[in-house]
Amino acid sequence: MTEPAIVAMTPRGLDLRKRIVGALGRGAVVPTDGAVRDKLTELFRKGQPLVCIMALGIVVRILGPMTRDKTIEPAVVVVDEAGQLAISVLGGHQAGGNDLARLVAAAIGATPVITTASEALGLPAIDLIGQSRGWRIESTQHLTEVSAAVVRGEKIAVLQDVGRPWYTEFGHCLDNFQLIRKMPHGPWAGVLLISDHTWPAFPYPTVIYRPPSLVVGVGCRRGVQCAEIEALFEQVFQEQRLSPLSVGLVATASLKADEPGLLEFAQRHGVPLRCFEVKELASVSPPTPSETVRAKIGVLGVAEPAALLAAGEDGVLIVPKQRGQRVTLAVARRVDA
Repeated sequence: MTEPAIVAMTPRGLDLRKRIVGALGRGAVVPTDGAVRDKLTELFRKGQPLVCIMALGIVVRILGPMTRDKTIEPAVVVVDEAGQLAISVLGGHQAGGNDLARLVAAAIGATPVITTASEALGLPAIDLIGQSRGWRIESTQHLTEVSAAVVRGEKIAVLQDVGRPWYTEFGHCLDNFQLIRKMPHGPWAGVLLISDHTWPAFPYPTVIYRPPSLVVGVGCRRGVQCAEIEALFEQVFQEQRLSPLSVGLVATASLKADEPGLLEFAQRHGVPLRCFEVKELASVSPPTPSETVRAKIGVLGVAEPAALLAAGEDGVLIVPKQRGQRVTLAVARRVDA
């Protein structure tokens, strides 16, 4: 989370602000000089997490009219001037407001006030599943509907074919979540799909998570453009019914570490580019060896060995080398995503 801005208005509030900053070891001290409305408005629009030491009503009147989309709004925590309560007001789940309220409460000996239904009832927060492991949510279209069904205790089907068990960070799988292995049929209130494959649309409200389970190994000639790599990537992923959102790494030979097209490709997908020395690539026997590559750099392949090395000891090659005009591409799956 971005460093929170701590805003206070009165001498008592300023004392609390010092205690919070001292205990947390961080926090931007924001001078208000009486212009509280302008300052809160400015910080909220910038997406700055806020700790407001003032009456809840003041914060609601100022920020309430500005709220539009909870998926992009910052966390807002309100602390009363007696230092008794730290209330998570906005961004409880997705922006980390609940966690910030707990931190602030612990810092000054206050009681954290968390009102989001799932946490109050001890239920998994659908919008936080896999967050600590870098899982990406594909669409928020049905998020509210499925979350509401969870709070009501209705039956949720969970189809997971990749990654660690979804409930690990929650401790256990609750009774109203039922694991299934194929296309869901039945009286489900919603579906939780965790996969790196594309699936046909389900006839239920569905939340789709994409773990970063796929490693794309790339071999290319000097000077190849990003567009050429992207074209082969899109073709392969469409043919194999793989989701681009599940790409966690791009891997190649260290000889290609400075290729602008390859660097742009990795940047476009928001993932690191991992490079391996020739001797590391030589330690892996590729399923489809290339004498041409061996003649040029001394190893039997780049795309397949790089993908397997980056996927780790338990990684599995799921798409063998595919050839473009000046690009080769292979895909491996990480089992610990």
